[in-house]
Amino acid sequence: MAVTLPLLLGLLAPGSGPAFASATGTATGTGTATGTGRGNGAVSDSATAVFGRTLETGRATVDASPGSDEPSANVRTYGDRDCWEIGPGRPNQYLNVTLDAGLKHGGKNFAGVDIEYFDGPDAKFALVYDAASNPWRTSRIINTTGTNVWKTAHFYLPDGAFTGGQHGRDMRIATWAQDMGSSGKPVCFARYALAPSPVDTDDVQVEVTTPGNLFDPGEKATFGVLATRDRAVPWSVRDYRGRTVGGGSAAIDPATGKGSVDAGELPLGYYTLTLRGSAADGAPVSRTAGFAVQHPGPDPKRTTDSFFGVNHHHRSAPDDAWDDSTALAARAGIDALRVDSTYWGSIERPKGTYQWPAATERVTADFGARGQNGLMLLGLGNGDYGGIPSTPEAYEAFGRYSGKVAEQAGGRIESLEVWNEYYGGFSSGVCSQSAKCYAKLLAAAYPAVKAADPKITLVGASSFKVPLDWFEELFSLGALKHMDAVSIHPYRAPGAPEGVALDIAGLKRLMRQYNDGKELPIWITEQGWTSADRDGIGVSEQTQAQATARALLEAKAAGVARYYWYDLINDGNGPSNGEHNFGLLRRSGPEATGLNPKPAYLAYATAARELTEATFSGRLRTGDAGLHAYRFASAPGSPGAGSTTTVLWSSDRTGKPVRIRATKPVTVVDMLGGERVLEPVGGWVHLTATGDPLYLRAPVSRVEKSPLLSLSTPRDIAAGADVPVTATVDNRAAGGHGGTSARRTAVFEVEGERVTVTAAPGRRASAVLKVPAGATPGSRGLAAAVTVDGKRAGALAAGTEVVAEPVTVDVAPDMSVTHGSRTDRLAVTVTNHSPDSPVTVTGIDWSFGDRTGRIAGAGTGSTEAGSGSAGSTGSGGTEAGSQAAGRAGGGSDKHRVPPLGSRTFRTEVDGASAYAVQPVAVTARLADGRTARDSDSFGFSPVTRATPRLVGGKLTGLRGVPKVDLSEVGSYKGIDASAADGDMWATWDDKNLYVSAVVREKDYRAPEKVAWLPAGDSIGIGVQPGKPGDGLGRWGADWYMLYAGDTTREGPGVFVESLPKDYPVGAVDGADVRVSRDAAAGTTTYLVAVPWKRIAPLSPADPSFSLTLTVNKNDGVQRDKYRSLGLRGWQTWGDGLNNWKLVRYQQVRLTR
Repeated sequence: MAVTLPLLLGLLAPGSGPAFASATGTATGTGTATGTGRGNGAVSDSATAVFGRTLETGRATVDASPGSDEPSANVRTYGDRDCWEIGPGRPNQYLNVTLDAGLKHGGKNFAGVDIEYFDGPDAKFALVYDAASNPWRTSRIINTTGTNVWKTAHFYLPDGAFTGGQHGRDMRIATWAQDMGSSGKPVCFARYALAPSPVDTDDVQVEVTTPGNLFDPGEKATFGVLATRDRAVPWSVRDYRGRTVGGGSAAIDPATGKGSVDAGELPLGYYTLTLRGSAADGAPVSRTAGFAVQHPGPDPKRTTDSFFGVNHHHRSAPDDAWDDSTALAARAGIDALRVDSTYWGSIERPKGTYQWPAATERVTADFGARGQNGLMLLGLGNGDYGGIPSTPEAYEAFGRYSGKVAEQAGGRIESLEVWNEYYGGFSSGVCSQSAKCYAKLLAAAYPAVKAADPKITLVGASSFKVPLDWFEELFSLGALKHMDAVSIHPYRAPGAPEGVALDIAGLKRLMRQYNDGKELPIWITEQGWTSADRDGIGVSEQTQAQATARALLEAKAAGVARYYWYDLINDGNGPSNGEHNFGLLRRSGPEATGLNPKPAYLAYATAARELTEATFSGRLRTGDAGLHAYRFASAPGSPGAGSTTTVLWSSDRTGKPVRIRATKPVTVVDMLGGERVLEPVGGWVHLTATGDPLYLRAPVSRVEKSPLLSLSTPRDIAAGADVPVTATVDNRAAGGHGGTSARRTAVFEVEGERVTVTAAPGRRASAVLKVPAGATPGSRGLAAAVTVDGKRAGALAAGTEVVAEPVTVDVAPDMSVTHGSRTDRLAVTVTNHSPDSPVTVTGIDWSFGDRTGRIAGAGTGSTEAGSGSAGSTGSGGTEAGSQAAGRAGGGSDKHRVPPLGSRTFRTEVDGASAYAVQPVAVTARLADGRTARDSDSFGFSPVTRATPRLVGGKLTGLRGVPKVDLSEVGSYKGIDASAADGDMWATWDDKNLYVSAVVREKDYRAPEKVAWLPAGDSIGIGVQPGKPGDGLGRWGADWYMLYAGDTTREGPGVFVESLPKDYPVGAVDGADVRVSRDAAAGTTTYLVAVPWKRIAPLSPADPSFSLTLTVNKNDGVQRDKYRSLGLRGWQTWGDGLNNWKLVRYQQVRLTR
């Protein structure tokens, strides 16, 4: 029977919300419960149930099913608390709840639910509720962990219908659910509480009240604030450089749960608004949304240049949201959209019947209304024709479908693209990636489209990356006759954008070769960098913005006719999901109620505003391969006709002080649209070239590096500290680089702080000013306005990384070889990020596998103690690093780490096998009681100096060189030892890096071409400077993914698959490969020599770098083979090559 009882007096204090603190996955104790407060006024605003020897409820009806409702049938006691137990072996599986009518309303209901349960072993439960979209929606699944304490699970219900959709009930606590299955054991529940919320958030949320959070210059930046339980919500605004530029507290109306923020009028640029509120368990929570102050971009209706495009998924912005999102694209100057709303399976359904869905019509109509050019996709298979076309019937059907799309959309869209990444992941079966099959698709689509609308541009290829071998076969089949433009997807992430021109040059060469010397326009219909916070995949949002601007610049300079960034809106809200974070705009979610910009949106908008209807006119020589200066001229007849814009940036990781020759004032527009005017002094203005492109609106005749004026900061700084910013005038180079025979005085102003620096002739002078780093970890940029001779002649920049902890520790392998004997050490570097105080290390505890030890520190009176199966002995700690620390804090100098300094301590590790990867952990103990920790997994992996030879099928010259025995230190993916088992050796000399291998394999299938080695029987070599993954997330690291082996048509070679900037994909010039197959013995022997100059910046001068090695096996399937197709699996040490995980490489060291 159902039981409804009056609310227990005192169960909830007035306005307190749920009767107990909710802390998902944490123990709440067994004492008196405390309220979290959801801001809903009186006690009657909440529904409650207490499950004990009686059932006590408030504003809810509760029953158990399928068995008895009687408390005696369900009650159990754990510790000193009674509860109702449901699940396997118990009478009931569910506790059903029906809310009183006064707690719910028509439409969506927002509510938080807290459920207190006993955390026993091997159980799970869910809250299943009647949602607006599904009467049996599972909110979340809780898996118990067997701690045997009372815990609280919190659930947020953003779309409750509460119309009795569950057989008259509104929700149930379930130990069985459709998408969960059954709990292994029963679960005991003590309390339930539901608190409605007037707003759709479980804590706090930014309400977007201006479309896209995009404001015009002079407009106040205003926002709404939604809060569930807080009555005042602190807020702060930071600019792109990380400086706090505003703040306050938003008062929240208890009745509506709403407040507001007025951040005032702000300069052009990018900003973030952060709210700080309370989570359900009372813990602090922050929510951040981006916003921008910008000039609207060129109106697509008034421009003829359609270079600037973007990909947009209809599913990301359904219904009215589509119009809103395309308006934001138009505001950025984006006048071309690539959309996926015409898939074959949605147009021809059922077989032979064609339809035009309402959503597709809405998208098509919006192109004309907005003045944007539409590019729609043709594909990606139809189940009625076997999926991917491979038969004459299917090809004919694809042609008919293509003609129907052109007929329906004709006159309203500009272009159609045949398929998406046919070479890539969107073809399968017998035609997987086949150029022959794709050529037949083009031949079927082209005449049908042209018959329906001759003006439509038919775009072909749409390849993942730029596989020139695939293009060559495609063009040789006559495919260029069946397309009007060639499209590519030259993804380079997480590497830098520079270098795409090399791919494009190769593609143009092939077009001329197979098209009577003529080229078709090249469209980049996808390229992007994800800002996912996952190592090896994503980059920071700052880096994504840099990539956006520089990719556009590189493509425009390379003669690309159309560029579509991927994509407009984040596909989801998972911070570590790569596919969720490609967007220029964040989607609505827990942080904000609507679309809001990432820095990349503003970077795109700035490029479009500065360069729409401008043509590339050449590069200025800078004398530095990492310093780029591209000149663009406005087209005749355009608003800026006759003007020039020079775009300046550095592709290196450090800023470069430069000077610009100009005779008139120079308007400098930064990457995010901020503007300033510089006046030449002596014919020069001064800038810092960084990864953020600068647009110089003025005739510029010369760009060169110059040390005259510079700004510098520490690499890292502790949160909350002041950043020491060093302003320098270098007057030593008289007559060159800005130096003179006269005194030079410059006034530097950084965030309101000002300093004057004067340098005598032939001298260099510096001064330090301090600005707050801020409390938020992340990049912190500093900008200086520089006045020379009374004129604003310089705009300099520097940056630092704000770190959360004032002291950090890093552990790395260190080795040396003396007379053939290897000594292994742990190198533990302690870094002090405080600019003011030294720290003293009193000891460092370490572990390597099962070995443990301690590096002695200040005041210990001992060297080192250790334990482990192999014994842990050593020479104690030795150090090398920064000196000149003060005497504060006690201890000897060798244990003291100075402000903004670091010190490295080393200890020997005995008995470690070469290349055997082990878990490593260190804890540094400081004199003030603090600790700093680091952990990693690595081995001691020497690359020995030796020059091997392959003579008569046998390797020589490897005596004494440690072997990488993959059966012992490696792992398998997709294959096992029956397919391949390898021994490998890594060595070096002054000229080359060598990898030798003996692979035991029953068969050896050499691919036809060097370009196909990544999917053929081969060995793989991945190399990267520094530690594994260095540079990822900020700016892409340089790395090389090398595949070596023999081929049947081109002989042995090395193919580079991934690349650093400005390095071509293809065969590695100068590499030497020897392969010997012994069929009787079942072995394949390799000797690979790669010149150091081909893998720069790696060199013997920097002995530490990262390496991974693989043995690759082809699947043997007979089909058209290309470099990414047919890889069956691999055996690997490091496991970072074929799956592109740079963080899994292993650190190695050159030894003699």
